[in-house]
Amino acid sequence: QPFCTKAPPPAPRHPSNSDMAPKAGSRPDASATKGKVQQKEEEGEFLFIPALQHNMRTLGQARLFSGVMAGIVAGLLKCEGLSGIFVFIVITALHSAMIFLKMSCNVTRHFPKASSVLLNQFASGLMPFILFWIMAFDMVHIF
Repeated sequence: QPFCTKAPPPAPRHPSNSDMAPKAGSRPDASATKGKVQQKEEEGEFLFIPALQHNMRTLGQARLFSGVMAGIVAGLLKCEGLSGIFVFIVITALHSAMIFLKMSCNVTRHFPKASSVLLNQFASGLMPFILFWIMAFDMVHIF
């Protein structure tokens, strides 16, 4: 399961008058809420680098696995030429969609950009794909 890449919030500051809890019966202070939003916009969101590295490594392993599976499928279906490459693209895209759904469609919690799941390391499964494509094709259709 992917790790969350967002760092924990910073340590609390010393309370000031605007940070104090509202008194009973009073309205919440809009400036306190606005201050937290402004602070987030100014400082940005923090990424937890070890978790991001783990997620990228896991995504690379998933790409390798989808390349192996696509190679076996293309070899068994006797795909030749561009039809085999099309099988690789379809299976890798399908696997990316499954990863996207596994993360509950909240990709930015685990990766810096939403397109990371679809595009990062897309070609890393290409060499295993070619290897298993040739092996499966030769074992089933030639020998």
